[in-house]
Amino acid sequence: MGARKKLALEQFNRDNILTAARELFETKGVQDTTMDDIALQADYSKSTIYVYFRSKEDIYNSIVVDYLDILIGEMTVYIEGDTSFEDSYYKLCERLVSFCERYPKYYASLMFEEKATNSRKQGTVILPEILQELYGLMEALVQKGKNTNVLQETLDTKPTVLYLWSSLSGIIQISAQKKKEITKQTGMTMEEYRSFAFRTLYESLVQKKASGE
Repeated sequence: MGARKKLALEQFNRDNILTAARELFETKGVQDTTMDDIALQADYSKSTIYVYFRSKEDIYNSIVVDYLDILIGEMTVYIEGDTSFEDSYYKLCERLVSFCERYPKYYASLMFEEKATNSRKQGTVILPEILQELYGLMEALVQKGKNTNVLQETLDTKPTVLYLWSSLSGIIQISAQKKKEITKQTGMTMEEYRSFAFRTLYESLVQKKASGE
């Protein structure tokens, strides 16, 4: 078999395994899905599964890194496109919430230095490298705000990016993990609190317009 055909077959098999695992993770949950389940769903032997992935965690990581690539691609379109700073900001919030809800375990792991296999590449991707891509997008977002006079031109970009990322991460994680406490303390639903927090964060960043402008 030629090298090109061999690579194509390997990619085909990996994609089939990931598709089967994704379906099982969404229906049974990650914890209740076994490698035997994945092998049965993909119609491969378990030994074949292990040729491509070291463990169930490896498969899970591959799926989520692929999803992160999609997330970064979507956000690049919004942030680098013609949308306003405000629309881009709220779209970023929306997509991060969606990612957290779909992959809560992996969202939390973005805060730590772990390795995750990328299904489209050989070897590993270090999560801080993925974080750097997200930081780069948020840096572009902040620059867009400054260029359009929504944010102060003198605002220091890099600390603002870290402030934005840490604030968004905190809002999303707290609202996901403390639903009952949020309702008890604020009388708001999780969604209402999250909207309030995102709006408050936005207003803390934007340049206040003088009366009459």
